Amino acid sequence: MALVLGLGLGLLALGPGLRRGFLLSYDMVFVPREPFTATMFGQAGGPPRAVPSDAVLAAASRVVQADIAQKLVLLSIFVLACSGVVALLGREHWLARWAAGVFYAWNPFVAERLIVGQWALLLGYAGLPWVLRAVTSDSVASWRGVRRLGLALLPAAVGGFAAMAVSALVVVPATVLAARRRPASATMVALAALAVGSLPWLIPSVLHPVYAGPSGVAAFAARADTPFGTLGSLLMLGGIWNAQTVPTAYGGAWSGLWLALVAFAAGGYVALAARQRRWPGLGVAAVAGLVIASIGVTAPGRALLQAAIGRWAGFAVLRDGQQFVAPLALAEAVGLGLAVTWAMRCGVSARPAGPAQPDRRAQPARPDRPGLAIGVAVLLAPVLLLPGLAWGAAGRLHPAWYPAGWLAAARMIDESRAPGDVLLLPWAAYRRPAWNGGNAMLDPWPRLLSRRVIWNDGPRVGDVQLAPDDPRARRLDGVIRSTGPLTAALAASGVRFVIVDSGGPAGPRLAGCVTVIAWPGLVVCQLPEHRKTART
Repeated sequence: MALVLGLGLGLLALGPGLRRGFLLSYDMVFVPREPFTATMFGQAGGPPRAVPSDAVLAAASRVVQADIAQKLVLLSIFVLACSGVVALLGREHWLARWAAGVFYAWNPFVAERLIVGQWALLLGYAGLPWVLRAVTSDSVASWRGVRRLGLALLPAAVGGFAAMAVSALVVVPATVLAARRRPASATMVALAALAVGSLPWLIPSVLHPVYAGPSGVAAFAARADTPFGTLGSLLMLGGIWNAQTVPTAYGGAWSGLWLALVAFAAGGYVALAARQRRWPGLGVAAVAGLVIASIGVTAPGRALLQAAIGRWAGFAVLRDGQQFVAPLALAEAVGLGLAVTWAMRCGVSARPAGPAQPDRRAQPARPDRPGLAIGVAVLLAPVLLLPGLAWGAAGRLHPAWYPAGWLAAARMIDESRAPGDVLLLPWAAYRRPAWNGGNAMLDPWPRLLSRRVIWNDGPRVGDVQLAPDDPRARRLDGVIRSTGPLTAALAASGVRFVIVDSGGPAGPRLAGCVTVIAWPGLVVCQLPEHRKTART
């Protein structure tokens, strides 16, 4: 039944977005048939953010249509998240378990990360309850425990580095505190499982040094999206850095009711779960995640993180600190379930055995009407208090099809015998094409083409423009931002095609290029072959 409940939440959240077509929102970019390229496996020089998630989706698109595969993945997030929490609370009343499952699958964290398009992170988030269950219910050092932990970590392994980092924040303290027998062996097994799941993105990170600009610390710091400040917003599972992704109707005075629900849930965890020593390590992970999420809030914290990134670029995963409130969401969810059980038991009616049946065992206690009313109210509260997640995130997630001209242009560029790379203009990471309803989306050309694509993959956050991550893009950044001609510099860098997908003309800066495609919203230019002059 928990699977059906999770599926129902997914259907309600996506709504009309379940029609055929692609849901394209910020970082969530799916294409009809993504080619297998070196970039997909992190071998092109940029950070392996989409490793191995892009490869998994590309393989799935060979089995089912890519837009259908996308909807299945998004629905699985709600199913895994809801059913996982229900499984953790197996001893509680079904109404309490369902209330906790709904809370974990329907909250500001899920809404904001879904709108910003970080489905891979949400996949790891959905697997957290199963990960916690695996490390607290079995001996991880046994073969059965290893299999359960490996299976539970599979969603995070598909999600990539951010999903695995969040999972590690739960796995390590939970394993250390929950292992009664052979704690050292259990910890080593858990660390090994995390390492194996991280290999797809860890190996290319070692082979190709990752660049992380210091300006990203302030840009990706958590921010207040409610009247209760940044810390209050984080406790309420919001506070994402992108103000444009806050769910509709969330953040005003109405959010005070959500704060009350969160306080009820947190109180349930502290008073009941911690006292009963259930799910050891979860409280540690929740507090640690909240601390990490708060690093960028203060100037000293930002300076400390900038210094850490300067020493090792891997610390850049901590820039977007709000993603680490995921363990707090899990702690609040199970706390809410226990609090609902407690509230329902405050008024319990038991059926005494009748005088004619002295040997019959008493019927199990059951909640009375006020108790059931409390359970139902808490069950419905997340959906009622956060309507901005419902029905395609209040219309933000709607299906769109790539124009036929774009797909034809991609085939033409890939099939051309002219060697060379592709450069994308305008020199920005995100687009707002009319065929996607004017909604922001990451430029899809790096996923549409099998050729190597050079583009400005450094996003602009407010007034802060981050430098490109790709080293080749950084080398060309100054030339492209200048006002001089581009043709010679681009040709010398191995560029053969330039795609201008904003609808504007190629312009005089590309003098000498041949326009091979000129359609509304799309211009493709071919550069002349670069010829090196011999030195005398």
